[in-house]
Amino acid sequence: MSDTTFEIRVQRGDRWIIHSTFDVEKEAVNEAEKVLKTKVSAVRVVRDWERADGRHIEKVILEKEGAGEDDEKDVRVSAIDDAPLCASDNDLLGSESRATINRLLRKYFEQEILTPCEVMYNYQNLRKLMFHDTLMPTAVDKVAGIHAKATEGDHIEAMNKLHGAIEQLSARAREVEKVDLPAFEDATISEVRDEIRRLNLAEDTDFLTMVALTRVLSSSRNWVGKLDLALKVKGDEKDEAARKLLDDVIADILGSPVALKELLGSSRSFGDAVILHIDLALGRAQGNRGAADDILELLNPLFGSGLLATSQNALFDYIVREIRSPNNLTRHEGDPDPLVGILDRLISDKGVVYGTPMVSALAERGARLRNVGGPRAMIEGIAEINSRLTPNWRKLAWLLAASNSEIAEEFEDELFEMLIDTVKDMRALRAFCDADAKPRDKMVTVTLMNDAIQSSNLTDAQKQRVGEKLDEGLMQYLVREKVIERIDNPALHLRKRAYMLVQFCSSGVLIEGKSASMARKRVVGYLKQPNFTDKLVDDIKDMTAKEGTIRDFYALLQRSGF
Repeated sequence: MSDTTFEIRVQRGDRWIIHSTFDVEKEAVNEAEKVLKTKVSAVRVVRDWERADGRHIEKVILEKEGAGEDDEKDVRVSAIDDAPLCASDNDLLGSESRATINRLLRKYFEQEILTPCEVMYNYQNLRKLMFHDTLMPTAVDKVAGIHAKATEGDHIEAMNKLHGAIEQLSARAREVEKVDLPAFEDATISEVRDEIRRLNLAEDTDFLTMVALTRVLSSSRNWVGKLDLALKVKGDEKDEAARKLLDDVIADILGSPVALKELLGSSRSFGDAVILHIDLALGRAQGNRGAADDILELLNPLFGSGLLATSQNALFDYIVREIRSPNNLTRHEGDPDPLVGILDRLISDKGVVYGTPMVSALAERGARLRNVGGPRAMIEGIAEINSRLTPNWRKLAWLLAASNSEIAEEFEDELFEMLIDTVKDMRALRAFCDADAKPRDKMVTVTLMNDAIQSSNLTDAQKQRVGEKLDEGLMQYLVREKVIERIDNPALHLRKRAYMLVQFCSSGVLIEGKSASMARKRVVGYLKQPNFTDKLVDDIKDMTAKEGTIRDFYALLQRSGF
């Protein structure tokens, strides 16, 4: 690669902004002539030559005035309220930092159709951003203010740290800009990474692999095209390091709302878009009209199997911000409420997807629906979401997640009263479980919720109070539905009945308490029968088979805790 490049710069006010960069002078001049036909004040072509000592020498080889002002959109930094601390170039390259930069410079990235990765690992893209009016200084100033406030430090010192980290990154990117790296033509990222490793270059292999990858990505001026390229080079899923690099790239692309819209298609309302984003993060997205279905077919199994952890976290972080936003979920009054679908996807017997951040966001949405602010906002928001959930096990799962998150710790008693209400009516498990659930599924649900209670941060007394309600309800269900009687069918041989009862006791569908004791009592009754062992195998003639069957049964008893 040549040490000379040709930059096209356009004039904005009294500043010159990099428009594009070429390696061939003729191509740069031709492009400059095209740019002149748009509404720009002036255009320059600047030859940039890097000397052997690393210094850059610039010379203007063409400058012409245009017809008027550049009609390029005014690009400014976006509002953010948090940012991770960054003291080095590696800090800047971290997933949390890139996600913040993606939000902060969203307008710029969407105008240029670039991602943070493509800027950070590609010196030409980074240089263009650094020369883009006052965008970079303004962004650094905003982030430094957040850092200074968070650490109670000095604003200027925070700015200097950020500028230092950016300079480190810029130096690394510039150092490898001219390095001839392997291409991605018919090669996976694992193969390219291995080839780069064999070059034994001074720079880190993963850094160089990202440089090579972003060179290709930057040539695509389409978000879906970038995703398509990233998925085509994914290579060996067992190559953890290579997969992590692609995960970073995909996370950056999906950090753009425009990219999500191009991938999933247009939605009828903001709430429907949120549901689509949740489905994508869970690996089960079905795009709307105009969606890139072929890309979704590749992404869904990767998200569903957890192979894109960074991208999944980035998506859920974005979803949290969507739910927290003041945007109405519906477009018109009277439309179906998308919040129902959102809650169905986010709340399960395992709790709330994405933990405390999502719990907090949902509570804020609930408080906004009740138009409540101040100290009671969170507890009112929790109550509002609770009122929209059925059956009661989902209420319990939600309230437990809210309790564990401690977002309403000043109202713990009020929160526990809501929680205890979910187990007040355990008759036939009608209110507590899904109406169409099978008996075994109902028992599993009750037991899982009891496990969640016992592992929660409730006090021991509270755990006991709720646990006893669940256990009592499950025991009554066993009696009402004659569950044990159905298993212990007199028409079956004693051995079959005994095996089924022991397996039922150890299946994990019962709570260690009244319900488990009831089932175990039936097994113990068998064991106390006169000549039980003889009856267990009285239909087996072969002595060896008899001994093996008895041995297996008592081994099962031992494993089951009898």
